Amino acid sequence: MGSEVLRLWYNPVVFDQWIMIMLPLKTRFTKNHIFQFIVVLALTLGLAACSKPRPVETTLAALSNAQKEFDGKLVSVSGTLRTFDEPRHYWIENLALNRVALEGDFDLRSKVGQTIKVRGRFFYRAETGRRIEVEEIDPFP
Repeated sequence: MGSEVLRLWYNPVVFDQWIMIMLPLKTRFTKNHIFQFIVVLALTLGLAACSKPRPVETTLAALSNAQKEFDGKLVSVSGTLRTFDEPRHYWIENLALNRVALEGDFDLRSKVGQTIKVRGRFFYRAETGRRIEVEEIDPFP
């Protein structure tokens, strides 16, 4: 079987027939077609590059257990929003009291006590603890 395929592949008659089939395909594409293809390809790649990076879906327990591995990564996590008045600051926590501080310019007073989903950049420092620089906040579904 393999030798028959090789004989067909290297057979000059078959090769000439293949060239005669493929040659007209080459002449069907004009410079305008090629230019249009390149423009569409460039636009598609450009739009793909502009899309938002996808966050790592995780839990507060995972952030607490592997905080150094998540440091600097874009994450999406949910928890119950809590606050403290003096000085005013917010954090999310779970039932096991795994906590992450939230930083950003959001008015969260109306959401305290609710379960929310946070998307943002996670940071961990031994001196300051765990925090997320918040990009988006959504009610938890």
